[in-house]
Amino acid sequence: MKQIFAVTVFAIAAQSSSAQPAKPSYSYFEGFNLSIGAAQNKTEKTDTPTETTSRTKANAPQAKLNYTFALAYPAKLGVTATMDLKNSKISDKETLSANGITEVTVEPGILLINNSLLYAKLGSYTSRYELAANAARNLSGTSYGIGIKHYVHGQNFIQAEWTQRKADDNPAGLAGVKFKQSSAAVLMGFNF
Repeated sequence: MKQIFAVTVFAIAAQSSSAQPAKPSYSYFEGFNLSIGAAQNKTEKTDTPTETTSRTKANAPQAKLNYTFALAYPAKLGVTATMDLKNSKISDKETLSANGITEVTVEPGILLINNSLLYAKLGSYTSRYELAANAARNLSGTSYGIGIKHYVHGQNFIQAEWTQRKADDNPAGLAGVKFKQSSAAVLMGFNF
């Protein structure tokens, strides 16, 4: 009986010593994380001289690389680079080209009690407007939005966010054409 008791105690002690401690709630989402998923981009193009507005929707895969800093509990501050992995088609001849990093944003957030991070985002936006093979124009502007990340298992999380992107008035290449894009994304991520 003593041997069974000793083996049981030894087995429990061995299991406890090899188990990793649970991450304390104040350190959720700190450090690097990577997420990938799908976004639906709704693009609005307005031609100012003729006051013509066209709206289109396009699905695009999206990837994000983020680093989140710890601030005074429960605040966090993230810096994110977002890449659209596919062009957004505006019409048969027009596209917003995904060439590298689409957004760089600063994301102040607050850690919620249930392993979730609610955050706002504010930053810069870049893209390239292409009209068939004739005209092209580099776009730059601002982006802002809101999002939430929630741990589902271990270091894995799901993320949902809404972003508004607006190109600054830069008439180089195409005078009088303005662009605005709304993006709703759902992503899966991993916190390193």
